[in-house]
Amino acid sequence: MGEPVVHVAFGNGADGRPRTARGVIAIGQRAVGGMAVGIVAAGLVSVGMVSVGVFSFGVVALGAFLAVGGNAIAPLAIGLVAAGYTVGGVATFGWKVLFSTIK
Repeated sequence: MGEPVVHVAFGNGADGRPRTARGVIAIGQRAVGGMAVGIVAAGLVSVGMVSVGVFSFGVVALGAFLAVGGNAIAPLAIGLVAAGYTVGGVATFGWKVLFSTIK
């Protein structure tokens, strides 16, 4: 399909911009793929400082189904600050609260 199975990309390209890892498994500063791991990550399963995906884990996590992290936004969100339908964390904003320290 034109994408590598595993792509690891760090550093800057010839134009001076950070390289982006793209593949089924993508690892780098910026990563896009099925399983993405990076500072900024986007994919089905994403892990990073800022992550966007179906299942998302990171400091700032935005998920289509699950988000876990410092600031989590998803239908099922768990984090210090969690927003979504079913939530758990320190400060929660949601319809159903699994657990919370602030009410």
